[in-house]
Amino acid sequence: MSVVVSIQGVEQSFGGQPPVLQDVSLELHEGEVLGLLGPNGGGKSTLLMLMAGLIAPTKGTVTVDGTPAADLALTNSGKVGLITAEPGLYPLLTGWENLAYFGGLFGLSRAEVEARAKPLLEELELDSAALTLRSSGYSSGMRQKVSLARALLLEPRLLLLDEPTSNLDPLSTQTLHAAVRRHADRGVAVGLVTHDLFAASHICNRVVVVGGRVLAEQTLEGERSIPDPGPLYRLYQDTVST
Repeated sequence: MSVVVSIQGVEQSFGGQPPVLQDVSLELHEGEVLGLLGPNGGGKSTLLMLMAGLIAPTKGTVTVDGTPAADLALTNSGKVGLITAEPGLYPLLTGWENLAYFGGLFGLSRAEVEARAKPLLEELELDSAALTLRSSGYSSGMRQKVSLARALLLEPRLLLLDEPTSNLDPLSTQTLHAAVRRHADRGVAVGLVTHDLFAASHICNRVVVVGGRVLAEQTLEGERSIPDPGPLYRLYQDTVST
């Protein structure tokens, strides 16, 4: 697998404060889900922002396909998709209008957005009729699914997710995890910040524990797949779906 993200000797400080990250070196490969685990305040989200190019490292280098991530973020290429716990949709726009607006920023026509969105809506179990409503009325799960569809519209090389299921119900959580794993299997490199160790143990190819630096790293053996959520999940699903 080719290297998509290369992080070498990174230190990150803000405003003269002690470093949030020190001496971090990592690689993320195509088709791999890399789980970023660790305590709150350990620098996981900062590491994700560095990969997204939203901040430049105080020391060291962060590259995506050989290009500094901070430079790539200025090119409007759509190569990197970022999803946070807060979806960041425009609340007064409908779901379709959000997709069309963000797609348009990267040169996609409305027809192209609709064509690319169709399989994503099926994959994410999104009702196309609901996308005609303002996103301010969406549930947390609906907003997060639309946010993920927005990122995947651009067919990113790298998908970064910062606790994407922290506010979601079990059904939406299962749908998002399944979609993430499928896109990794198609070659997308995925960086996933999560506290869900059960899900990480099944869908991640590799995990690192971050606490100011890389504290531990482990490759997870065997076929990666979404775990069977068990009988309680099925009871929940049968109950709320009726």
